[in-house]
Amino acid sequence: MQVRILVLLLLSIAFTEGFFFNSKPKCQIKAYGSSKYIIGDKLLLHENFRSRVKPLENVAKDCKVRLYIKGSYYQLQDPVQQVLVSEADIAIGHGFRFELRDEDNVVLCNKLCLSKNPRDMPEVVCFLQGAIKNGLTWSQSNTDVLSDGTYASNTAGYQALKIDIQTRCQNEKLKREFLRALRKIYEEDEEDKKQ
Repeated sequence: MQVRILVLLLLSIAFTEGFFFNSKPKCQIKAYGSSKYIIGDKLLLHENFRSRVKPLENVAKDCKVRLYIKGSYYQLQDPVQQVLVSEADIAIGHGFRFELRDEDNVVLCNKLCLSKNPRDMPEVVCFLQGAIKNGLTWSQSNTDVLSDGTYASNTAGYQALKIDIQTRCQNEKLKREFLRALRKIYEEDEEDKKQ
């Protein structure tokens, strides 16, 4: 009887250790569920950034726009690889590329429009002001990106943070850098056709 209790105790400890004290760090990037007001590409976000994105659904609804996602977190082939400053928050899941569409899903303001003077469009102004009021960063130098400014607030510690997040998510089935490159080529071709 005592042997059975000892074996049962050892098995329960082994299972508990395996399930609750897993030493492998978890990937903190999760897919954000799509909604009526946030559409487009799959939105992959760091779990600490999700709470900042949720209010954008109400902002979009109030401003009568759709937030169309053009790109979000992506995996680097090598976590140590450098990224452009314009991609810094995106590469850690704290930002995303976007454009605004009207209620009929017609492009209202894209990267080009956002880089000019979107103040002429009340819906765009409404959305950008709402995003900023909810703690997001939008700038004239990186106009098609909304983020929480993690890179700008900690440039010294950014590289270590990026390596940690990218390493934790290496084996997850998330977007790869190659897909981003293909999308950029496609978008450049489309812009060339319009000109």
